[in-house]
Amino acid sequence: MRVLAAALALLGFAGSGVAAAPLAPPSGVLADRVLSLVALERFDGGPASPVASAAQWRQMVDQVRRASDVPGATPDPRVLMAEVRAAARRDPVIPLAVLDRAYDRLQPGALDRGAARQVGDRLELLNQDALVGSRVFALAALLDHTYRGAEVEFALAPERWLGGARPRAVEVDLDDGSGLQALRIGGRLTARYRSVGSKTLHLVATLSDGTRREARAAFEVRALQSPTPDDTLHIAATVPYRGATASGDAYVRLAPGHATISNPVVVLEGFDLDNSMNWDELYQELNQQGLADTLTAHGFDEVVLNFTDATDWMQRNAFVATALLDQIEQTIDPTTTIALVGPSMGALVGRYALAWLEFHGVPHRVRTFISVDGPHKGANIPLGIQYWVRFFSSQSTDAASLLADLNRPAARQMLLYHYTDPPASTGQPDSVRAGWLADLAAVGTTPSLPRLVAMANGSGTQVGQGFLPGDTLIRYEYSSLAADVTGDVWAVPNATSHDIFKGRTRVIFTVTQQTVTVNGTLPWDNAPGGSRATMTQMDTTAVPLGDIVATHPSHCFVPTISALDLATSNPFYNVAGDAAILSHTPFDAVYFPTGANQEHVMITPQSASWLRNQIEQGVLAVGDGARAGTPLALRAWPNPSAAGTIVEFVLPHADAATLRVFDVNGRELATLAAGPLEAGRHRTRWDGRDRAGRAQPAGLYFVRLDGAGGSRVARIARIH
Repeated sequence: MRVLAAALALLGFAGSGVAAAPLAPPSGVLADRVLSLVALERFDGGPASPVASAAQWRQMVDQVRRASDVPGATPDPRVLMAEVRAAARRDPVIPLAVLDRAYDRLQPGALDRGAARQVGDRLELLNQDALVGSRVFALAALLDHTYRGAEVEFALAPERWLGGARPRAVEVDLDDGSGLQALRIGGRLTARYRSVGSKTLHLVATLSDGTRREARAAFEVRALQSPTPDDTLHIAATVPYRGATASGDAYVRLAPGHATISNPVVVLEGFDLDNSMNWDELYQELNQQGLADTLTAHGFDEVVLNFTDATDWMQRNAFVATALLDQIEQTIDPTTTIALVGPSMGALVGRYALAWLEFHGVPHRVRTFISVDGPHKGANIPLGIQYWVRFFSSQSTDAASLLADLNRPAARQMLLYHYTDPPASTGQPDSVRAGWLADLAAVGTTPSLPRLVAMANGSGTQVGQGFLPGDTLIRYEYSSLAADVTGDVWAVPNATSHDIFKGRTRVIFTVTQQTVTVNGTLPWDNAPGGSRATMTQMDTTAVPLGDIVATHPSHCFVPTISALDLATSNPFYNVAGDAAILSHTPFDAVYFPTGANQEHVMITPQSASWLRNQIEQGVLAVGDGARAGTPLALRAWPNPSAAGTIVEFVLPHADAATLRVFDVNGRELATLAAGPLEAGRHRTRWDGRDRAGRAQPAGLYFVRLDGAGGSRVARIARIH
């Protein structure tokens, strides 16, 4: 009888046998219309309401919006968060938000009784007695952390109270020891924390009739204090790409005793998925192992470029970088050079920017370009996870946000494999990746004037990520009378055929399912490389329907061969075993761990020391002479060259130094300088001939400077 009743309901017959017109739920929101990824009933405004994370709050808003008769009455949380993140650049206040909304649920058995029916993918109500009225009352700190906990402001703007009538009074306990304090809607409160760690914000709203509603939100104090930039430069590109220009903010932190930028290290932002990183986050990333603080203590001025939209076309952001370099070069001493550091995507942006400048004959003074785990040969997000995100994007607001990020230009330009619609039978990049590679090749692929160095976070000794091609990465399976959910993910196979995603959802009688199988792929997911803990993040996401289980914590994000731009397509290339590695990469020096893989852009004590050394190499003197303690400096240009190559070097003091040219076999070809030399800058030229006057063939050569201060080597590429 139950099956028959359900079938009659689907055909549009009520219990009387007469078709009934659908009714609207009294609240305007019928929660059963959508898959419940956050249990609204737990956040009921009672004194025992649980703590909500910012992600849970966004999901609640999205479920209410999609379950509403008028979805536009509730803001799209993705739009809301984009507004909040943009405002955070101007004002570091922590925005609070409250969801206060009535909703309805079906009584158990309502479909069997014909009180409701499923029509296509829509649930329609035929009898108001089938409903149970409820209310969701939830609080969120939309920016859920701070690095300035010693004094941080919270604000509750009127437009951030979503739903019900405004309360008569609002009190908030910010968990800083001050207890409940009155907060006017539209006003602000200041918290002063004395310790780092997780905090619980507690809001109490008193309605006009005296009813109290309570909500709690998670907040994290990651640091009590961060240094404040000495200046912020607003940079606008003047060169358009695809008909538009980009912009950014460059945060300036001066070395002690410097009134203006004098000895700059420029750092370019990496791929910021949701554009949530500003100075505090970028400083913390740069200051791993105290690197940023050490650089300023040693006299370097840090200039950190934060792109307005880090997910935009990389070429477009590269022209923001060229505008910043131009502005810096106009303010520093004419003899001062720049170290340019590109973590992650910033390495690609910096590489294109410098190559473009050189191709168009625009001078620059970058002495060293440092790539930190940059995806020169592409980045990797498991293809199965991409399809997982796509499949659940209609039900999960965070999955929808991640899908939008995957579809942004920079992601499509970088990813080795990008999901397709409909799914392809093999892994393939998005079509715009070929355009990026063509544009880079058109300007020479690699800048020739700076010294080029690259650091990888991936293992150089062929250590993988702890699983095999085709292994399970995510297992998510749940079944009940009301709903079924499946979301299983496997690593891409190695050339063979294998499922990489299997998804299924059932809400009432509506079933959506998809299986994706690929073949002929390279095993990028488990390859040596800078790792990303995507699976762990999925595992720790609380859902009311079952449990998302990660069978492995991390995947390869930037393969080692990509970070070092090695001339191979083998993900498991034996980097450490390559005795001639510099002949297989455009970089003049490389660094990689010889043990396990490290987290993407992680800085260890060893790599911090190496990075400091790379930044300090080639620092030219201010004025005509070299300052005491200035290290040996050496650079060569143009490079590559079909004619002569200029070689410039700096000696920190008068010295018996030699400058010689060698071929790749270590054979000495020519001596360009020798004997006692004065301190300061020297310039000479190699015409491409050996000491007997014989022109050397096209190929790779090395110029070496030896003196009491040590040795420096620069590479020269000779072409015909």
